[in-house]
This record gives sequence, structure tokens and C-alpha cells, in this order.
Amino acid sequence: MTYAHPAPPEEVAVMGAPESVPATEPPAVRPPPTLPSPRAGDDPPQDAAEPAGPPDRTTGAAVTASGRLPADSITPADGIASPGNPASPSGIVSTGDIALSGGIASPGGVVSTGGVASLGARLRSSQGGAPAGEPTTGVPRQREQAAPPDDLGAALEALGDRNPAAAQLLCLCSVLHRAPVPVDVFTRSLDRLPRPLGGVARIQFNGLVAALVERGLAQRNAGGLRVPDPVREAVRDDLGEAAGAVCRAYAGALVAAAVPEDVSEPSVWPRWAALAPHLIASGAARSHDAALRAAACQLVVSLLHRGKARPARTIATELHRGWREVLGPDHPDTLRCAHELARSLVAAGALMPARKLLDDTVDRLVAGLGSGHPQTRLAAETRRGVLLRMGGMPRPDGARAKAAHRRRKQS
Repeated sequence: MTYAHPAPPEEVAVMGAPESVPATEPPAVRPPPTLPSPRAGDDPPQDAAEPAGPPDRTTGAAVTASGRLPADSITPADGIASPGNPASPSGIVSTGDIALSGGIASPGGVVSTGGVASLGARLRSSQGGAPAGEPTTGVPRQREQAAPPDDLGAALEALGDRNPAAAQLLCLCSVLHRAPVPVDVFTRSLDRLPRPLGGVARIQFNGLVAALVERGLAQRNAGGLRVPDPVREAVRDDLGEAAGAVCRAYAGALVAAAVPEDVSEPSVWPRWAALAPHLIASGAARSHDAALRAAACQLVVSLLHRGKARPARTIATELHRGWREVLGPDHPDTLRCAHELARSLVAAGALMPARKLLDDTVDRLVAGLGSGHPQTRLAAETRRGVLLRMGGMPRPDGARAKAAHRRRKQS
């Protein structure tokens, strides 16, 4: 893949650098080639004129694509039931193996058009479309998934030369988790990305996806875009450590912008479940991006709302450890994560570790933000609840409590 490998982070990055990654002016990027437009759907427009089909064997009149006969061609014939010419006991107009639209004879000899699928619907059903009698949804057929190419290096090189925007999209997908990435993660925030991918219009995005799917470099399903493991490994090796970190920073910004604002509403929980692995894979535990850190904390809260204490504890532990090293133990985000970790410990039944962590967190919050700060008050309230569950209450002055205890022992 012929994109320029970046020098160390302080010099040049392959996709440019976000605000959190130091970089100098990136080199000029050649304009992207014209991207193919997405293919139109298989079904013709509803208001298009219906072409004439083959002549009906019973009347000799042309049958439209939807299976309707022209009004002037409906005359009693050998195959049409009428009072003087019954066609069959059931009164169904037969045209070989396919019945005409609603070909049920009424007592007056008029062909009814209600209840039975049209000829066009039956033909589309026989060609793999919607079943007869069911309305078509207008969703185009999915492209067949191609197998990854044998020579991945040559395929990536050709993709970088012919479609650099698709190559950037492949890099972003490859640095995330192997789970499918929802497509709207990219389409809603294309303006956050550098060119050429950042200059692609939403209507052209399906063309980039098609370029990856047709070459076997990606797969698309209901969950989104997924890169096969051999392709992911090849792209990561080709990127290297420095360029991979830049791609991961951009990918993390996209995922953070796509998370829901609410965490308690059950309707958004599937969205959190789809984005959770990508939030972690984007390096949230060691990120300098405040938006990504906030989204990762919200992920822990959403897990607690869903009653998943064990994964919440695992993720919060990783985030807290990483932020203590990167940001320091007194950073507000570190202390917020410590509070959520303590809540996950309480939900898991580990009251003693939760109390020790909350004691340290409240002391740091009081020293850094003050006792009246909302975050301090929230952590103190959580600690009070833990002490109540353990059968005790916090005393306003610990030294005075110890002195009273000594006096009781002496007496």
C-alpha cells in the first residue's frame, strides 16, 4: 500500500495528526481519484412506466410487468371464467404455471384483483427477490463476500495507488477490534478525518466499501464493516507502530463521537454493546483524548446499568491503571474512573476493596476539587452507602473516635 510511512510522531504522520498527537505540517496529498457512486437498487422506480411483457396465452394481449392486463383486453375467452363460459371449478384464470393478478372470477364474470400476488411479484420471487404476496422493501441486495486475496501485499499496494481513500478506511478498521464496526461511525464524522477520506461525501462512502468488499479486503453485514484477521494483521504490520498510533487516535475520536448520550435507557444498550470493543481497542486506557476517556467512563456506567458487574469491573480496572500512569492519580478523570471502579466492586460484592478505594478517592477529591464539588459529594455518598452496608457509619473526626475508644478500654 503506497502511503508514506510516517517518521517519528514529532515529524510527520501518515494521515495527519489529531490535536492530541504532535505533528508538523503534513506533506501535500495528491487529489483522490473519482470515487464510484453506489450501485442503484435492483427494483425499478415505482413511478416508472411498466414495460410490456409477453402476450397472455388466454387473450393474446400483452401483459405488463406487474401482471395486469390492459382494460380493453379483458374479454371472455377460453381461459377466463364467465357466466356462459366457466373456466374451472375454482374460477382461477390460468396462464400456464403462473396465475394472473387476482385471477379469481366473480359471479358477474369480472376478474377480481385482490388478495393474490401480481405476476411481477411472482417473477421477482422466482428470481430470488421478495416472496410472493409480500411487499418489497427496496433494500438492494448485498454484494457477495469475496475471499481475501492470496497476495495481500500486492492487493494493499494496488489499493493505495488506485483508491487512497479506501486505503485509509481500511487502516481505520484494522486498528479497531475485529468485531464489525457500525458504518455510521465513519459516515457521521467524515469531516473529522484528513483527506482524501475526509473529503469524501456520504453518498460516495458506499463506493469505498464496495472497493474493499470486491477485493476481499473487508466484509459488510448487518453489524457493519469487518476486516478478516489475515488482512488486519497485514495492514497493521504495514503501518508500523507510529502510523498505527495515529490511525488509532483518529479511530478513537470517531468512536467517541458515535456513543449515545444516555446510558440508562434500554433502547441504547445494543448500541453500547456494539461500540464497547472498539472503545477499548482504540486505546482509551492510555489516551490523551478527553472525549474518548469520557466515553470509556460512560461505557462502565452503562454496564452497571445493565447489571454486568464483572465486565464493568474489568474495564474500569484497566482504565484506572492506565490513567494513573498517563495522567496521574489526582487527575479528575482518574478520580472519576476510581469512583466507577468502586461502584463496580460494590456491585460485585467486594465491599472492603471498594471502601479502601473510596477513602483514597474522597480524600484526593477534597484536596483537589474541594468538599463542595459535585464529584466529591457523589463519591462521598457512595462511600456512605458502602459503610451502611458494612454495618458502620463514617465519623466526622477519626482521631476523636480513636481517643474515645482508648478511654473505653482504660475504664
